[in-house]
Order: sequence, then C-alpha cells, then structure tokens
Amino acid sequence: MSVPNTLLTKESQDKDTSPILQVSNLTKRFGEGCDYCKNHELETNLCSECGTVTACSNVSFELDKGEILGVVGESGSGKSTMVKCLYFDQQVTSGSAILTDFKDGETNIFDQSAQMQRYIRNYMMGMVYQNPHLGLKMDYSSSGNVAEKLISAGHYHVGKIRERSSELLNQVEIPVSRMDEQPKRFSGGMQQRVQISKALANNPPLLLLDEITTGLDLSVQAKVLDLIRNIQREMQVAMIVVSHDLGVIRMLADRTIVMKEGKVVEQGLTDQILQDPQHSYTQLLVHSLL
Repeated sequence: MSVPNTLLTKESQDKDTSPILQVSNLTKRFGEGCDYCKNHELETNLCSECGTVTACSNVSFELDKGEILGVVGESGSGKSTMVKCLYFDQQVTSGSAILTDFKDGETNIFDQSAQMQRYIRNYMMGMVYQNPHLGLKMDYSSSGNVAEKLISAGHYHVGKIRERSSELLNQVEIPVSRMDEQPKRFSGGMQQRVQISKALANNPPLLLLDEITTGLDLSVQAKVLDLIRNIQREMQVAMIVVSHDLGVIRMLADRTIVMKEGKVVEQGLTDQILQDPQHSYTQLLVHSLL
C-alpha cells in the first residue's frame, strides 16, 4: 500500500524543521566536586567548600538548521567552555547533546568512543578558535591546513584535495597565489579566514565560532563578520557564535543565550533580548553597549 503524499510531505517538513542540535543539561566542572556544590545552589560558580569551579551548569538549548545562535557573557561565564565541550576539546561532567544527522538523532554524542567523536569532529563539525594557533598549524601552508581536515575525513586524492583547498581559500578571500604560504606570515584577520576555510572543508552542518573577532581591527572585524554572514546565507550552515561583544551578536545571531557564571540566565530572539532584556544581568550588558 502506498503512503499518501500528505504524509510524505509532513515527514519531510518535520525533518527539515527539527533541530540540528539539542543540548540538555550540559555540565562541566573543573575539580572533583563535593556533596555541597553538587546538591546546593551556589551564589557563584566557585565552591567555597572544595574549590571546584562549575564552568557550565545545566546548559540547555536547541539549534535549527541554518540558524545562527549567539552566546554572550562576560569573561569566565562559561561560553567558551561550552563550545569546547561540544567539539570534544573538553570532556563534559554530565549532560547530553544530540545531532539530528548522527545515528538518527537518538544518540548522546558525549557518550561516544574517542574514535567516534573524532568522526563527528571530522565530518559533522567545524571549529574556529579565538586564537588561530589552536586551529592552525602555523608551519604548514594554508592549503596544507585545509588538506589536513580533508585527509582526516578520508580524502586522499591529491588533485582533488588541492582543488578543494584552492576553492575554499578563494571563497574566504585568500589569494590563490598565497595558498602555499604559511599562516604565520599572515595578518590576524587572514589567519581567521584560513581557519574558517579549514572548518568548512567537509561541508559540516555545524560550525562553532569562539570569539573570532577579538583582537582584530574594526575594519578587519567587519570583513570577517560579512564573510560569516555570506557563508551562512549561501551554505545554510548552522552556527554557534560565542562573543562578549553584543555588537557582533546583534549583527550575526538569530537567537541568543546569555550566560553568567556557567548558567543560562536568559535566551530568546536576539532583537527581543537586545531591545527588552528581562534579566538584570542582561540589562547590564545591553546598557553597557549603549
């Protein structure tokens, strides 16, 4: 018996509108923790009894396909730790994260083996760090950095790797004539663009961006932000953008979560949060921008 077209259409719509990423109760502690900090609501994220720092505490959110989610907060709020946990640079203490495109969206990626987590990093995520030295090998050529990501995902045809590297670097406005130069010879803005091209090498559905405009001149910041917007519009890549700069969040993010001392204190549409913040901490952040 054939399935009615209406049902097929609905199933397709449900799949298209389902979140690409669902994070539930992500918690990351630096320290063993004790009964007091595990079972009591602390005034800060530092336990006075055992000295454990809870960098992220029960962080939960969803991210839709092609959406840009902003994560904002002061230094030490846990926003960078959160994305590093998602990219497996840090091991979570507890919580779950589900990628819709991984094992039918029914598996907690934090519970996967190290080998499977490498697979997720190589095929399903890209990461752009605040410090380009963390994301790039400065003694490799720029094309070699992109090639490293491709090779880690099982691409070995030298000609195709070279062609893909050239295509990506050109897309982020790195001249093809300089693709064999080392990133250490580039400016900070160019290094960030090489990082972006590397992160996009395998067309991942999810891109993580951690404070990528910090330390850049304003004119360079504008170019990097325009590039990110163009990539999101043309490739429909979902992104998590971490920044302490509300101006960056205002330009890029569709929705925003606000973090303070490891906790999400407010979340919603970016325009709503910036125009009518509800939490006192968010109000302080917004007023500091004005």
